[in-house]
Amino acid sequence: MFALSLLVFGMCSTWAATIMLARIYPALFPGRDLKDDFAVVGAISSGISALPLPSQVQVPSSSAESAFNRRINVLVMGVDKRPGDQDVDQYRTDTIMIGTVDPVTKQASVLSIPRDVVITIKDPVSGFQYEDRINSSYGVGIRNGHSIEAGAKQLQADIKANFGIETDYWVLMDFKGVEQLINVLGGIDIEIPPDLAVPDWWYSDDDVNARYVAYPPGKQHLDGYNAVAFGRYRNSGQGDLDRVRRQQLVLQTALNKVFGQALLDSPLALYDAYSQIIKTNLPRQNIVGMGLLAKETGGDLATYSFGSDWDGVPTVSFETTAQGASVLRLNQGNVQKILAAMFTKATYAKSLVEIQDAVGGPEGDAKAEELGNYLHFTKALPSVYIGEDLPPQQETTITVYAENWRNMAEEIATWLGIPPALIKTAQKPAGSSLPDVVITVGKTLKVPAN
Repeated sequence: MFALSLLVFGMCSTWAATIMLARIYPALFPGRDLKDDFAVVGAISSGISALPLPSQVQVPSSSAESAFNRRINVLVMGVDKRPGDQDVDQYRTDTIMIGTVDPVTKQASVLSIPRDVVITIKDPVSGFQYEDRINSSYGVGIRNGHSIEAGAKQLQADIKANFGIETDYWVLMDFKGVEQLINVLGGIDIEIPPDLAVPDWWYSDDDVNARYVAYPPGKQHLDGYNAVAFGRYRNSGQGDLDRVRRQQLVLQTALNKVFGQALLDSPLALYDAYSQIIKTNLPRQNIVGMGLLAKETGGDLATYSFGSDWDGVPTVSFETTAQGASVLRLNQGNVQKILAAMFTKATYAKSLVEIQDAVGGPEGDAKAEELGNYLHFTKALPSVYIGEDLPPQQETTITVYAENWRNMAEEIATWLGIPPALIKTAQKPAGSSLPDVVITVGKTLKVPAN
């Protein structure tokens, strides 16, 4: 009986431990679940599918709809910390980026926000709201909370209020730290396009020792000092907008080298080695999972910027305030299009949408093209194309080839004001190249403005 009791106790303990591990595993390893990774968890995982789980125990799913598999957004701040600046109240955020990774599609993107962009800032103490450059937001938090964390939280809150982007974590680095990290990589080999070349420039990274630097077009090898200098230059061309492009170029080149040197194979060692250079609120227990997810992206990084044109339309306009300060005013239509493209739903990532013209003539061509631009640029559906013309019809209909795309079809119908009754389902033949959803444009369709 004693031996039997020990056996039962051991089985129950293993069962409970497996359930616990199954529940926390997706939180530690975004985009994966326990049954996906037998090699990682060894003997415990081999029995998970055979264990009966009580109905009230809900093991997280690795599907795209799982809460554990929502996008991971990280606020990245580069501060201009001057020599002798020991007080965090003196830090200024010259670089503001938002990185995002989709655990399901393994797609990574980064959005740069020029420091002179005007946003609405809300003081958390007084509740007073006012317009100012985005790079002053961090300072508001610092003055109220006197800590790096307070500054990061203030910038996170203002970004969420102005752009609807909720960031899970933040990372803060000063430019000396960036120099050190790039030096650890052995420098970077960067291809500088003609419009981002830097002429002779008297540069100092410590306000004491300065020297002339220049970065002509073509392939250049840059150590940490020169990579940061190149990324900080803004004295010609479009000023801060070109600086954003230089910083993104340095970031992409450095990431390529990180992947080339397999540094993400040991994420904890990397984290521990440079924890004094990088300040972050990312928990140490999440580092391995994040490193694995970053590795799965393959270094493929899509870059966006509020300083760049979208579909030929400028996203910012230059403005001088009553106080004489030069600022950037955002085109909100472009902002929404950029955000939609960057934060495409994981469930729509591999969708294929065809638009068919059932209006006819130049009017039909124009309406089909307008709808295509709306779905692709405003609603960020990744693959939208114009198909064949059909005989004229009044109403716009949607045909779904495969039931698993019906949710997307219903959402498109909501955007366009199409009644659910006009959504049809058809069977896609095996091996067919038919799209997933077909929108047949009728004469009564009015494409939304945004």
